[in-house]
Amino acid sequence: MPIRLRPLACLAAFTLLTTAAEAAPPDKDERERRPMKVQAYDFAADALVEGMMAPSPSMGATPGGAQDIQYFRDRVKAGEVPHPNTFTPEGLFSEHDLPLAAGRTCDQLLCTVGEATGATLLAQPDVQYLAQLGFSSGLDPKTFKRAPLNLVAIIDKSGSMSGQPLDLVRESLLRVLDQLGPDDQLSLVLYGDRAHVHLSPTPARDKRAIAAHISTIESAGSTAMEEGLQVGYDLARRSGTAFKGTTRVMLFTDERPNVGATDKQSFMGMARDASRSGIGLTTVGVGVQFGAELATAISSVRGGNLFFFPDAARMTKVFREDFDTMVTELAYDLKLEVKPAAGLKIAGVYGIPGKAIEWAPGGAIRLSVETIFLSRKKGAIYVGFGPADRNLPGPKQVADRPLGHVSLAYTEVAVGKPRSSAVDLVYKPGSNASVGLVRGARLVDQATTLSRAAALHHEQNDQEGAYQLVHALASLYRQDRDPELAEERTLVFALERTFAKLSGHAGEPAPAAPSVDRVSGLPPAPRRAPVMPSAPSKILDRIDHP
Repeated sequence: MPIRLRPLACLAAFTLLTTAAEAAPPDKDERERRPMKVQAYDFAADALVEGMMAPSPSMGATPGGAQDIQYFRDRVKAGEVPHPNTFTPEGLFSEHDLPLAAGRTCDQLLCTVGEATGATLLAQPDVQYLAQLGFSSGLDPKTFKRAPLNLVAIIDKSGSMSGQPLDLVRESLLRVLDQLGPDDQLSLVLYGDRAHVHLSPTPARDKRAIAAHISTIESAGSTAMEEGLQVGYDLARRSGTAFKGTTRVMLFTDERPNVGATDKQSFMGMARDASRSGIGLTTVGVGVQFGAELATAISSVRGGNLFFFPDAARMTKVFREDFDTMVTELAYDLKLEVKPAAGLKIAGVYGIPGKAIEWAPGGAIRLSVETIFLSRKKGAIYVGFGPADRNLPGPKQVADRPLGHVSLAYTEVAVGKPRSSAVDLVYKPGSNASVGLVRGARLVDQATTLSRAAALHHEQNDQEGAYQLVHALASLYRQDRDPELAEERTLVFALERTFAKLSGHAGEPAPAAPSVDRVSGLPPAPRRAPVMPSAPSKILDRIDHP
C-alpha cells in the first residue's frame, strides 16, 4: 500500500551515523597532560531561541537496524562495562536529532544534503575533517498518515520471560494497541514449548477484546523461537493477502535469536524470505542479551529494525512518539558512493548498519543500506577524512571547495520508482556548521571512544588505557552545554567512574575548570548574549590543546 503523501512543508535535512575506529590510547599519565579546552556555542537555556534548537517542522529518515543503545546504557548504569558487541554507533545516532541546514525545500519522499567541517576524535587522531550526509522527507508531519497496518505480534512466553520481562511485553502490547486505528488489525502468536495463534487477526477498533487476550498471556515452557516465527510469518502471509495496507511482524523476546544460520528455518533465513514478500520485521528486546551482530543482521534484511526497552517508561515514550514512523519504510536499496577530494583520503565511516562498505577506484567507498525508515528525527551518515599525505591543506585552503562528492541511488517504496541524486560535502568552519554536524561530531567522538575503550577492557585487559580514553571524553562533556546530549553525559560519567575503579583512579577528584586562563592569566570573560545566526544553530566545537 503506498504511503499517503500530503502537501509538503519546508524541510531541514536529516542525518545518519557511526562505526568505531581503533587508535593508540592517550598517554598513560593523564595528570601530566594539559587539559583540553572546548570552544563551543553556548547551549544554556537563555541562548535557545525558536527555530534554533526547537524540533524541526519537517520529517527525517533513518536507516534500519538498531534504533537505540538502551541495552548498553542499562548495563553501564548497573556498573558494568558492556562488551563492544552490544553497541552500535547507528543506534546511538538514531536517538538524536541531527539536522543540517537544508538550503532548499524538499519536495520528494527522500532528499539529501551534505556538509563538512574540521574535527578531532580521541580514538582516531588521523581524522581531521568530518562530513555528514543528511536526509529529509517531503512528508508534512502535520498531515502525514501512515498506511493501514496488519501487525502480527510474536511473543516469547518461555520461562525466562516470567515476571518483569513478560509484564513489560504485555504493557508494550497495550501501548501498541493505543497507536492502532480502526483501519489496522492485530494478531498475537505465542511460543514456549510450542507455538500457537493466541489471537487471530482482529480489527484494532475492537480494543476491549484484544486487551482481554493480552491480559491472559502467561509465562511457561522453553523457547521454540523458530517455530514461533514460522507460525507468525505464515499468519502474516495469509492475513496480508487481502489486507489493503502494509504487513509487519513484531517480535518480543528476552533471548538472542540465532543470527548465524541463513537457511529458511533460521531466524534470519525466515526474515529474509518474508522481506521478499514485503513483510518487515521489528525486533523488540526486553532484558534481551542481544549484541551488535544481531543489529547488523537485522539491518541487512529489507524492512528490519530493532529496539530495546529496559523499562516501561522508555517503551511508552517510544511507542507514543515513534510508532507510526518505526513501521513506515521510505526507501529500499540505498547505494552511496563517496569520493574524496584531491589531497584527502577517507579515514572512517560512521552510522552504516550492516557494514556493507567496499573500496572503489580512486580511494572512494561504496555503501549499501537495505531500508530507510521515516523518522521524526534527522538521522545521519558521517564520513571522516584525513590527509592523503603530509601536505594536507588547512581549513582556509579547503573552505572554498568540497571535501568530497556523494552520488546515491535508491528505490522509493511508495511508487517503486528508482531515484538518484548527488551532493557535495562542502566545508564550513566550525562557527558556521549546522547543529547536526557539530552535535554529530561529539557523538562520533563518543561512539569511537566507547567502542575502543570497551575493546581495551574486554580484549586486552588494558584498564588504564580504557580509563584514559573515557576520562578524556568525560572532560569534554563537562564543558559541553548541548541540552540534547544530557543523557550522553550521564552515560560517559558513569562509565568513567567504573573505569576509575578498575584502573585504580577511584577517589581522584574530577579536574575543575581553571579559574584563570593558563596563557593570559585572565579570568573567563563575562557571558554575553549570543548573536543568533540566520540558519539553524551555527556552532564551533573544536578541541584545542593549549
